[in-house]
Amino acid sequence: MAAAYRSDVDGLRAVAVLAVVLHHLAESLLPGGYVGVDVFFVISGYLITGIISREMEQGRFSFRRFYERRARRIFPALFVVLAVTLVAGYGAFLPSDYAFMLRAALGTVFFSSNMVFWRVEKGYFDADTRSNPLLHTWSLGVEEQFYLLFPLFLLACYRVARTRVAWTLVICAAVSLACAAVLVRTNRAAAFYLSPFRAWELLAGALLAIGFIPPARSALVREIMVAGGLAAIIATSFLYDEHTAFPGLAALVPVLGAVAVIHAGSSGASIASRLLTWRPMVYVGLISYPLYLWHWPVIVLDRYEHGSDVLRAPLLFALSLLLASVSYRFIEQPIRRGPRRMLTWAIPSAAGFVATVTVVCAVGLAAGGFPARFSPAVVRLDQARLAPLPYIGCVDQHSPSCILGAAGREPDTLLWGDSHLLAWTPALDHALARARRSAVLASTTGCAPLFEVENTVKPSCAPASAAVKGYLAQHPHIRTVILAGLWSWYFSERGPLTLAVPGGPTYQGLLAAQRGLQATEQWLRDSGRTLVVIGPVPVYASDVPRALAMQALTGRRTLDQSTARQREKDAPFEAAVRGLPANASFQYLDPLPWLCSNECAVETAGVSLYRDSNHLSVPGAMALESRLRAHLALDSRPTGNVTAARRGPDPTVR
Repeated sequence: MAAAYRSDVDGLRAVAVLAVVLHHLAESLLPGGYVGVDVFFVISGYLITGIISREMEQGRFSFRRFYERRARRIFPALFVVLAVTLVAGYGAFLPSDYAFMLRAALGTVFFSSNMVFWRVEKGYFDADTRSNPLLHTWSLGVEEQFYLLFPLFLLACYRVARTRVAWTLVICAAVSLACAAVLVRTNRAAAFYLSPFRAWELLAGALLAIGFIPPARSALVREIMVAGGLAAIIATSFLYDEHTAFPGLAALVPVLGAVAVIHAGSSGASIASRLLTWRPMVYVGLISYPLYLWHWPVIVLDRYEHGSDVLRAPLLFALSLLLASVSYRFIEQPIRRGPRRMLTWAIPSAAGFVATVTVVCAVGLAAGGFPARFSPAVVRLDQARLAPLPYIGCVDQHSPSCILGAAGREPDTLLWGDSHLLAWTPALDHALARARRSAVLASTTGCAPLFEVENTVKPSCAPASAAVKGYLAQHPHIRTVILAGLWSWYFSERGPLTLAVPGGPTYQGLLAAQRGLQATEQWLRDSGRTLVVIGPVPVYASDVPRALAMQALTGRRTLDQSTARQREKDAPFEAAVRGLPANASFQYLDPLPWLCSNECAVETAGVSLYRDSNHLSVPGAMALESRLRAHLALDSRPTGNVTAARRGPDPTVR
């Protein structure tokens, strides 16, 4: 017997998809809207487990029938969106972006796009990742893997331990959640994308479906649960952001909110219940799957051509709704509700589509994204994004490693920082070698080179910082420490840093960064060392090589290269630097004047000075090598200080 239709669950679907869509359209207004995906996971676990468990209890479960229903539900709209996106991307995307899209498309048709995005080692909020119109398919990968494996697991549970199915699922969910909570502190991308660390969210819905949680008898309690669950989902949509250590324990709030709403049902008495069963909300819930599929390609393709413009958000939202409605009416429903004889042509058609996509993707990847579509100048600029970071093999080691500069020389300098330090390493290596000096490299991606602080996004930063301090304590011949990092991220009100004073307060964000810089400078000064801080290079809102390539292609300039705007971004960090005590053992190098006069340079002789929106490319670093060497007193020219470092743009950079 089929379960009774619940319009409130479709209303909850609407809440989930609207949170995701609005987050993508205007992230600053709904920074945590990504929790809508977690709500979807709970709903999927609830509905799918309900179907499977009922049929297993009745002894009529069929894997063939189950997978047929899933295929009818998932594939038709997905394949149409995938085909349209690939065609549109071919006409609009630069080779490196199109190649990334092809990898995601290949992962999508083989139920593994979540693993594709995990393997590229870019987080969900990374700029390159967010420019992929198939990014949202990662969640489909998680669900499809669940659909493939969970029926087998549940059938085994029913046959081996029928009376302990619920507790088996509880244990699995607890292990999954615990692993996610640990992993999000060390490898956030894996915790975000991979199914084992998302399984607990689906299992939360599964436990509801098998009746593990006793029903709430009181109508008042049920209404409180619905209102509280909705409030939890909506609150996290506004309060969470890209800095939240998510998923993991933070995901408990929206997941439990979804559990509460589903478990309580809807009597229609409260405002919350009426909202969920309101006809427009139910309709959005019914089209939530095609709306989820269409909205992200629509947004990305539009932004690729026109840039990010919040004024276009209503138009993009309306277009996504229209495409979702058409897909639901003319693609999803006819195939999903059609007769079984449709399978005689649907299966070969699906197989043919998968084969075609596989061939197209394989050929496109082998060709590097079909670069022949563009001129050599455009392709050269685009390829600047593909160059690996120098010394990437030395990153995230347990202690400082790799020597830069003159071979065979005892290092007298420590280079400490994140990936922005790595961007400087070609220039530092060359400058040190010319001076016949060497330095040891200590680099941890995403970690501020500061003592005493912790990073809420990446807790492994604190042990890495302690390792640097221990290394310096054991190597007193290291007399100079050079720091470089993405200072504008660390020195911001909502930055990821915290600093706990023993027996005192805990500082967060900008205050934590300021005190961390003070503690670092004082510790190095007390140990008789010289501290050199390399300030920030200009940071842009979009990928510089892509913007330059699109400018060469269309003639349309999109980068804001205003020096004043860059100074505004760096103001909190520069104020913290100015607040340090003036002494001979501290030196601040400001690269901004080396790149900027009235406007900031982003290319020289048709070569991008950046590899993305904020990292210098190897040519970019080498264009500034002479300035860097001079101000580090590595040649005969005078050593720079805060004042001397601001002399004007480098004449070699245009």
